[in-house]
Parts: sequence; C-alpha cells; structure tokens
Amino acid sequence: MKPAVMRLILLITCVACLVAGCGPKGDRCRKCGMLVDDHPRWIAGLVNSSGKEERFCCPRCMFAHLRSPRGTGSRDAWVTEYYGQKRTPIGDVFFVMGSDVTGPMGKALVPISGRAAAEQFLKDHHGTRLLTASDITVEVLKEIAGKPPGSSVQ
Repeated sequence: MKPAVMRLILLITCVACLVAGCGPKGDRCRKCGMLVDDHPRWIAGLVNSSGKEERFCCPRCMFAHLRSPRGTGSRDAWVTEYYGQKRTPIGDVFFVMGSDVTGPMGKALVPISGRAAAEQFLKDHHGTRLLTASDITVEVLKEIAGKPPGSSVQ
C-alpha cells in the first residue's frame, strides 16, 4: 500500500476513536469532575438557579458548590442517606464530620437520618462533630479539607 493511503487510514482511525469517545461515560461531579455514578453511596445533588439538576460525587462537593457564588439561587439540595441509601433532602439528615468513614474525596460529611442514629454513628465511627445543613459553612468545609482560612474550598 502507498504511504499516503496508509496515513489516510491511520488518520480516519484516530478521528473515529476521538468521535466515539475513548474515555468513561457518565455525569461528572459539578465541583471536582469525578464520575458521579462511580460512587453511588455518596451521590448528592440540587437544582441550580436555571432549574437544571446538578449532581455531585458526595455531600462535601455539593456543599462546596452550594456555599460558593456558583451555588447562589440553588434549591432542593439532597444527599444519599448513608444507611438507607435513599435520596433525602439535606434538611432531613444530620451530617457526621471527622469520622473514620471516607468518601470519594477522602474526609467525608456522612449524612444520617435521625438524631439518635447520627449520634450513635458519631460514637461508633469516632466522629468529631454532628452538624445540620445550615451548620456547614465555607469555614467548616475548609476544616474538613485541612485547608487554612482564606484558601479555596475543594
């Protein structure tokens, strides 16, 4: 075969691979870019100011987005509750911080339904604090991430 024909075949093959998408498919976390469906026990989400649902790999990323300027006007935030694995509004769970349970981003905010269950989880998993959604501020997120005040949240 002629070199020009070989180059054309190679070029067409490369373009076909790019168009077909050689990488993994699925929703990516709006905050960190991880594949959301790779971590089904931790998925969180909200409806943005444009009315579109956005999904996140974990509550930590969802709160980082929600507490940033990009999260302004967002509503109907939800998390996957740890024990029941059901989509649950953030106001209906407590969040355990500092436990030995890690999420997709490492240190996690573990969402637990019911105060008694959350307090027991805190004790069993060596958590440091029990929080409500309104307690989770930018400063709390920085503390979880081990970042100094004034730095950005991831």
